[in-house]
Amino acid sequence: MRKFLTPAIVGMFLTISVCAQTNITVRIDPDNARGGTASQIFDAIRFIPLETNQQSLFGTINQLEVTDSFFIILDIQSRSIILFNRDGRFHTRIKSDGSDKYFNYFSIDRAAQTIIVTNNYANGLLVYDFDGRFIKKIPRPEKIRSLYSLGNNTLIHNLRRSSENKKNHPYDLIYSKQDTSPLLYFNRYDPDVETEEYNIEYNPFNFSGEPGSCMFSLPFNYKVYQLNDTGILRTYNFVFPAQYSLPSNFSTDPVFKGERAKYVYLTQDNKLKKHGISAVYHINDYLLFTAMNGELRTGADLHYLYNLTSGSLISLSKVSGDSASCYFPILSSVFEPIGTTYNNKIYTSTPSFRIFGAKSQTNKPVQYPASIQNYIATGSKDDNPVIVELAPKQHL
Repeated sequence: MRKFLTPAIVGMFLTISVCAQTNITVRIDPDNARGGTASQIFDAIRFIPLETNQQSLFGTINQLEVTDSFFIILDIQSRSIILFNRDGRFHTRIKSDGSDKYFNYFSIDRAAQTIIVTNNYANGLLVYDFDGRFIKKIPRPEKIRSLYSLGNNTLIHNLRRSSENKKNHPYDLIYSKQDTSPLLYFNRYDPDVETEEYNIEYNPFNFSGEPGSCMFSLPFNYKVYQLNDTGILRTYNFVFPAQYSLPSNFSTDPVFKGERAKYVYLTQDNKLKKHGISAVYHINDYLLFTAMNGELRTGADLHYLYNLTSGSLISLSKVSGDSASCYFPILSSVFEPIGTTYNNKIYTSTPSFRIFGAKSQTNKPVQYPASIQNYIATGSKDDNPVIVELAPKQHL
């Protein structure tokens, strides 16, 4: 029988973990963000079309992870995790084997070269190797939304929030070892002011950009935690000008209970307000992140590169395509999300229809790399997405 830690022990553990953290204030003014051309912002840009055939075809990249050998992609709609080699060739596919069975999110254990998958049907986490072979099933907490593997068998689980969860540990996070009971509960919330609005569609975890740690963030909040196996490593507190900010009590005042999504998405005057921070990565001297608002249009200010040393800010939606990017759009809309980072490079993706659309609209002479020449000559707008690898310049 699994035993949970007592509140006193949990409180002691949390105090030790929280006291070790570093608080960093990140002041962001979207109106003063600059842009540039692709060649001014990036040292190198590489396009990697993903092989399209009957085995490899998929629709959407809901999650992307990069290793030395593979792109690992979650497509929730096809109930699949698909692995491609780093040159875009198809490697293997992991399926849930049922239209009513699907994968939620996954995390990778780089040392063990395994994929740990949340799902809606197995009553446990599913573990596969990088060749798609099933290894084992391991226990999971109830009502898990997502997870992150820190290595050394250490997992962090994100739980679904519930207004009914008043007795059974109303926390967002649980630390555990594989095959063992929970070790630590973290980030307590008040069930009386919460609703299902916090059970967001995007993954609240992402690789931090620094080995052994991850970022965690929730909607309607400007606080981002960088977590490692001892607790909070850093807390990033984002500050925006008043016209772009939610009310300071937005996540705690019961008056907003059940009204937060309506306030952000359906109230015209609030469309420009930043309602959450996601996809946060530490790359060299930069903090790369997405600051979401109620706009879903192409060209909306969403993705930023913030220099932690100088405080300068680049809006990636203001970075125009040039010969370095084959005049293709780069991180300019909701169609090009920040996928992940690896070895200080940024990885995003763009649908094939965007590539073919951009090609037909430019009248400038373009020297396409060989991979893109072949892709354009033999592919179509219905092909798999194209991975884009970006190496930011230093001292921007």
